[in-house]
Amino acid sequence: MAPSNALDARFATTLAHGLDVLETFAQGPPLLSNKLLAERTGLSKATVTRLTTTLATRGLVENDALLGGHRLGTTALTLGYPLLSGLGLRRVARLPMKKLADALGGTISLGMRERSRMVYVETLSSSSPVSFRPDLGAPVPMLQTAMGRAWLAAANGDERELALDALQRIAPAHFRQWAPSLRKAAAQLARQGFCISQGDWLPDIHAVAIPLRVSLHGERLVLNCCMPTQRRTPGRLESEIGPRLMELAAQIERDWASEVQRTPSTPPAWLVGAPGKGSRPPDPEDRSFARTLARGVDLLLCFSPTDPALGNRELARRLDLGPTTVVRLTHTLCERGYLRRDANDGKYRLGAATLAAAYPILSGLRIRRLARPAMLALAQRVQGAVSLGLRHQSGMVYVETAWRTDERLLPPDTGAPMPMLLTAMGRAWLSRADRTKQREVLNRIRLHDPQGWQRHQQVALEEAALCRRRGWCSSRDFRSEIVAVAVPFRQPVDSVQYVMNCGVLARGVASRRQLAGIGEALQETVREVEALAAQG
Repeated sequence: MAPSNALDARFATTLAHGLDVLETFAQGPPLLSNKLLAERTGLSKATVTRLTTTLATRGLVENDALLGGHRLGTTALTLGYPLLSGLGLRRVARLPMKKLADALGGTISLGMRERSRMVYVETLSSSSPVSFRPDLGAPVPMLQTAMGRAWLAAANGDERELALDALQRIAPAHFRQWAPSLRKAAAQLARQGFCISQGDWLPDIHAVAIPLRVSLHGERLVLNCCMPTQRRTPGRLESEIGPRLMELAAQIERDWASEVQRTPSTPPAWLVGAPGKGSRPPDPEDRSFARTLARGVDLLLCFSPTDPALGNRELARRLDLGPTTVVRLTHTLCERGYLRRDANDGKYRLGAATLAAAYPILSGLRIRRLARPAMLALAQRVQGAVSLGLRHQSGMVYVETAWRTDERLLPPDTGAPMPMLLTAMGRAWLSRADRTKQREVLNRIRLHDPQGWQRHQQVALEEAALCRRRGWCSSRDFRSEIVAVAVPFRQPVDSVQYVMNCGVLARGVASRRQLAGIGEALQETVREVEALAAQG
């Protein structure tokens, strides 16, 4: 549990307790009972029941009545997506990062600070197997990692002292053990331009990190390269990997400087994944509902790719709350790392803790690990991006993507919410849903987006019916320049109905025969993954 803020009048304790419950899932296992949640958080079982009931109304947890516990819900996957979509540097850096990862046989990542840890905001691995493939949103310690040390070495005096004070307060013994490494890291950065960690966090992983000379709304990103020890020859970190990473950092900084001089583009409206007020039933009025927690989550859901920065006044208007209430919510969420305040304009943006909330789900989906090699092979074969998705409320969400190295077709983000009716992935899911579940989802779409329902439901249902007959469906309705083909898994894997999707540039698909070829290849890949999943 986070340190107490009981003496801070601006701190919303109920909201903080709800976040404690949410963060407890990071310790595993995936299914947690109210009793276990109470033991881990130090809260009473009655309080935990109230908090999980409230979190469930926002899709952050799901109750499993059969097994008697709770698991994280799909809203946790999408919570940090507006943060990712707003980090335009990721789009600039992604292709050169992938090329260097392939050249070195390692993993190239970007990370940002979240209180006393670093969180991955982009990670690209080589196509060959590696022993460490960090997930988006994965948190790592600051003192033991090259990424954390590089951030601390580059921080200004006040910023660095605040971070060090927090690290010392949270884990004094750990701080005493690793603090000497910070002096060495600062010397490394000054002498050679990068920091090194040789098995200090994970014994079989060595890493090099460089702080980028770029500030994104006051946040510093760190570029990192992880290598398994079996691929490291003596001196390679210093003689090859560090210099290559410095070249990449310089390229990213140049490309970003050119990018920011262009007219800023507004993300298309279909990237907004936040639910509207009409998309869920009214909140309970009794004491079983933690209203402050619900309001805090609703505040986070106000942010979107088109609204990445919001001030207290705008948040109060959207939530229909008083300014004092909003100040308490934003203050608490900043204290817990879910929001960060931009010193330049005073507005709030999502913090890296929103990404870390998704990590327990992503790391627990074994299908991602099983499917990735086959997805990579198919991506190379069809010259496109191959993704894995599952249902999120009345839409779909990506949980894994493999892609070929091509600047013309950058892959969709993990955690990106997608509409059900417009996408091949959504239509494929509808083809496998039972009648009751399909009716429930379609009715939610009809109520929440009546115009979209009128415009797209007929074609979507026709494609879903076609998918049931031939095994795949397609769509260009979501992005006209992309042809998407999707295949549903024939049976749920670990109780989840997955869909595999393949997106290729439309100009490369000149005939129905080519489209059918992609559909058949995608079916073969799904069958291969299904067989692996059946083996346990």
